[in-house]
Amino acid sequence: MVIFRYLAAALVFAATACVPVAAPTPSASAVVTAAASRPDRVAGWRADIAALLPGMARLHPDLEHSATRGELDDAAATLSSRVPALSDDEILVGLMRIVARVTSAGCDGHTGLYVWGDGSYPVDSLPLRLWWFDEGVYVVDALPPYSDLVGMRIDSLGGHPMAEILAAIAPLVPKDNDTTVRLLTPRFVLIPQVLRGLDLIGSGAVTITLTSIGGATKTATVDPIAMKSYNAWAGMYGLHLPDDPSVLYLSRAEEPLWWTELDGGALLYVQNNRVEFLPQSTLDGLRAALRAAHDQVVIDIRHNYGGEIGAAAAVLAPFTAPAIDRPGHLFVVTGRNTFSAASMFLARLAAATSAIVVGEPMGGCPNPIGSARPVALSYSGIVVEVGTNQDVAVSADDHRQSIPPQLPARLTPTAWLAKEDPALAAIRGRRQ
Repeated sequence: MVIFRYLAAALVFAATACVPVAAPTPSASAVVTAAASRPDRVAGWRADIAALLPGMARLHPDLEHSATRGELDDAAATLSSRVPALSDDEILVGLMRIVARVTSAGCDGHTGLYVWGDGSYPVDSLPLRLWWFDEGVYVVDALPPYSDLVGMRIDSLGGHPMAEILAAIAPLVPKDNDTTVRLLTPRFVLIPQVLRGLDLIGSGAVTITLTSIGGATKTATVDPIAMKSYNAWAGMYGLHLPDDPSVLYLSRAEEPLWWTELDGGALLYVQNNRVEFLPQSTLDGLRAALRAAHDQVVIDIRHNYGGEIGAAAAVLAPFTAPAIDRPGHLFVVTGRNTFSAASMFLARLAAATSAIVVGEPMGGCPNPIGSARPVALSYSGIVVEVGTNQDVAVSADDHRQSIPPQLPARLTPTAWLAKEDPALAAIRGRRQ
């Protein structure tokens, strides 16, 4: 590696300066041995590319559901042939493109090269959290000294309009459906190595231009931080809106299941944030809360990115009771983080009850390819997650990529900044 060569040269220079004798000359055999032990970059990357699709094929139940194996192999061969001319980041992006192509037909968002997770390929992140509203990509949280950017729309990054950035990243993003792409894309936007691999920025700090809700513009130069530091701040996923104790639906997102009465008891609000096995005392408490008289019952799964589908039945059962499952009484709120076992939970709830789906489209399929396992590429340290099982929520014949809201309630930047909940407002508006 280049660093080691520079270090060796520095050590030889230091020894020569301190001792008035020539540094010993290594033998020819020692030079040959050292050269042979150095990793060969081209061979290493080509070995990783060659291992990618066979490794995925060993795990994935239907690797060709979006593209034929021949098409995938051709893409890998083209990338391999170009390795000598490409930077490491460009090769990374090439691998991301191949993996995302496996998922492009949808319902396969567990499969992906999520470079911010496990693996040793070195990546950084801009110290921001972003949310892609219909109105654009906004900063919803930031580490100092960038806190003044919160609430502003990003108009350009590295001199490129945000629309160009989003279009360039789209072919790299795994998907269950279009909402998965809306959820995941901002995370990729933050990674300088991905942006450099797309030839959108150079090295060092990144210049962004922004506009506030009120129309004020700003230019900021943002320094990346190590991904380990970013994940310690935003969480390994970093895909949710920031917690906010003053906003009900954002106040307790880390709790698997909780509930409260609103509007003087007229509305029971239940938030289910994980599909996991819960203590019997918690389930008994939920049943007791549901037995009380309420005009409306809401189960909110906007923050629920999945878990163990076998645990869903215990939470689902109380909502199927005739006293709860009656027309215009039961509502379920979804969003882009409703994924994996949570999207299956919604499919089962919709099949078993007359619940009205409210909010924004969910990020998961009713029947996703799930139970991901890793494929590690030895030279680069890249880890690719690969779905291993075709899950079925209700029927194997259900080919929907989403269950759209019957009562759409879109979150806008203005509503988020004002700490409003359009979904809950829409439900209250239906009170009879």
